[in-house]
Amino acid sequence: MVTYNSESVILSCLESIEASTVPSRIVVVDNGSSDATVEIITRRYPNIEVYAGVNLGFAGGCNRGIRLAGDDFAAYFFLNPDARVSPTCLDRLKKSLDEDATFAVVSPTILHPKSGLVQYAGALLDFETMNFEVLTSPEIVREDTTRETGRPAGAAMLVRKTSLEAVGPMDDSYFLYWEECEWAARFHSFGWRIGYVPSAKVFHSLSHSTGGTGSKIYEYYYTRNVLRLVSEFKHMSRLESVLYVLPFIMRRFRMISSRRHMKRLIDAVRFDALGVLDFLRGRAGHRVGLPPISIPSPLPE
Repeated sequence: MVTYNSESVILSCLESIEASTVPSRIVVVDNGSSDATVEIITRRYPNIEVYAGVNLGFAGGCNRGIRLAGDDFAAYFFLNPDARVSPTCLDRLKKSLDEDATFAVVSPTILHPKSGLVQYAGALLDFETMNFEVLTSPEIVREDTTRETGRPAGAAMLVRKTSLEAVGPMDDSYFLYWEECEWAARFHSFGWRIGYVPSAKVFHSLSHSTGGTGSKIYEYYYTRNVLRLVSEFKHMSRLESVLYVLPFIMRRFRMISSRRHMKRLIDAVRFDALGVLDFLRGRAGHRVGLPPISIPSPLPE
């Protein structure tokens, strides 16, 4: 688990894992929280190993967690700190890997903790059409068997150790956003499949640490890294990638605009542009100098 200023959510997350029907070793990597996240964990759960250091980003934090956990495990479960697992979630994810050796990664159904709306029921990873849609159909959730999907949910995914060893860890130079998609594309290239397990359930509050669509940090990394992803897996030059992805970026601007949130639209345009420029300059990893994280008000439906 990778945390960042997660004091308001971390206990409910840890309590849900403790209540799981599958025993596990919990490792927390804290990315330089300025709140009481680390203190809360160590006081309430003194046996949980916590690595507190500089901000490694999501992928870097996950990779550090793997090294801290060691190699005495058949699989590693990555979970956002603002998520809660149902008691049988890990058991059902583990069973899906045990029953089908072709799956490298499996993710559960992800639901909003209050409304119960589906946030993830599989997702696409189509570089030809730039379709990365997250599926949210209640009909899919009612299915009984694991189904193949394009990419896992970074918020909750169980990864087979042997497949991880085959393709390598997440690319931590992405720092934030799209790293699980880059990972999925690598798994696909090695012949592994990505699975979605409808019966496994996780409850998740979206973008607790970054603010989501329209926030400055989200927009910068989201745009810079999707350009890099396309460039790497479509074998395009940087300029070709910008032209290829531009309609995708414009669709997102229209979505924000349609919800009549002009402050978010202005921030999105500014920090998407910065992301494009840094991509063209070949910059990767942590971007020093971005504004502090602020959580904007939710986009109206």
